[in-house]
Amino acid sequence: MRLLIALAFAAPLFSQTCKYVVTPTVFNIGADTTPGTVQVSQTFDSNCGPYLATTSVPWLHIDPNTGGGLPGSSVNFIADANLGASPRSGVMQIALQNVTVNQGGANCSFSVSPTSQSFPVGGGDATFLVQSGCGWLATSNVPWLTLKANSTSGIPVPYSVASNVCVSARTGTITVQTGLTTPPPPTVAVTQEGSAANLVLSATSATVGAAASNGRITVTTGDPCNWSAVSDVNWIQITIGSTGTGNGGISYRILANTAAERFGSIRVGALKYTITQLASGSPAPIVRGVVSAANYNADAVAPGEIVALFGDNMGPASIVTLQLENGTVTSSLAGTQVLFDDVPAPMVYTLKGQVSAVVPYGVAGKPSTAIQVKYLDQVSNTMTVTVRAAHPGVFTLDSSGVGPGAILNQDLTVNTSGNRAAPLSVIAIYCTGGGVTDPASLDGEVIGGPLRRLTQIPVVTIGGLNAVVKFAGAAPDSIAGLVQINAEVPAGLAPTVGAPVIVKIGDWSSTANVTVSVK
Repeated sequence: MRLLIALAFAAPLFSQTCKYVVTPTVFNIGADTTPGTVQVSQTFDSNCGPYLATTSVPWLHIDPNTGGGLPGSSVNFIADANLGASPRSGVMQIALQNVTVNQGGANCSFSVSPTSQSFPVGGGDATFLVQSGCGWLATSNVPWLTLKANSTSGIPVPYSVASNVCVSARTGTITVQTGLTTPPPPTVAVTQEGSAANLVLSATSATVGAAASNGRITVTTGDPCNWSAVSDVNWIQITIGSTGTGNGGISYRILANTAAERFGSIRVGALKYTITQLASGSPAPIVRGVVSAANYNADAVAPGEIVALFGDNMGPASIVTLQLENGTVTSSLAGTQVLFDDVPAPMVYTLKGQVSAVVPYGVAGKPSTAIQVKYLDQVSNTMTVTVRAAHPGVFTLDSSGVGPGAILNQDLTVNTSGNRAAPLSVIAIYCTGGGVTDPASLDGEVIGGPLRRLTQIPVVTIGGLNAVVKFAGAAPDSIAGLVQINAEVPAGLAPTVGAPVIVKIGDWSSTANVTVSVK
């Protein structure tokens, strides 16, 4: 009985429990800006107080005048337009219950123009245009294609393409990310040319003896560039560097030759490194004469003079010109070395019947020097030549040693009969045989840094008149041994196309066979 009485008194308390009724609890709306209303009531046996309406979704906005009323009221809200192509959902908490708003994606159409663009190897800048009423985001799939702005329809989007450091052409894609699975997102296809100049071998040819030997060449290219090396004959075997990325080296072995002279090559991309292997018992080189490379005088040599040697079997059948190694002109070229008192000289070029080298500065002060040519481990006869402190010779435009000189006008154009130098202008005369310099020049050096002046003061005459010498020393950015003399054209010189130019250094003069044209 007591239990029944307790339950009877408790019944009104249980009936006081608050039970909100929220309708609807789900809204399915379109992409446009859409208002909505949520009704809040209570069950007939509830006794509910004020309620709250909140949301943390930025695109859902609850009317503050309606959120927080008593049962029997409503909550108004507005959903912003969905500018994206993808549907979205958000939740409001009203009277302790979740109300879900599902909003469809915008009915978007995207277009991009242009849809493709080509660039030269040096790269450049361009734009593309996206037309759409919906949001989007452009992305690049390669690091060398950089977007400079993004996601604004109707306004040109700028982008840049970096320089291509590789031989091969390359492609990249700008994709306009729309959020749609269909249709595929629009794209801009970007193509860029490559350049053969972006792949360099340290040498293009070599001549070797019949015996087995090893060799190496280096590959210079851009850091991200792949390359591969292939031999086209079985007697040239690549031992290291058949593939690589960026700068690298190729080591190879040449098998002994027991037959006739043969030819093969190592191919790196479109480049070819040709190897000539002589037959067994090839003849030794023979030196027949040593002359100035400027005027072909054969009476002496000077420290740092560029000379030419004539003879037989001194080099390969095709000319090979100077090569640099660590910024210095090499003293071995295609198997040829020129020795001055057994010291290898910097090599200018080599050919079977003619080679050119720079006399080492170490011969300074000697009365004579013994000259030999070594080719493929065979050594020539010895020629002993007088050494002078200077042996000046002026280069000519046609390399004959006679006629118009290798001379630049003051505006750095080549002096010719149709492009004469004005009186009192300064011309640059290129010669060799100037002797040692101060500061000292080094064998094979490419001249840079401070000016290297001749230690002996030159005297220059033009058309028989003394010319004021403004500078005389090693030619900047050239191999040590090439001399540049800047001299002022005398004011009293009559116009002519053949004024003799004579350079005297110490007790020795160049020939009178080189000329300059004067206005």
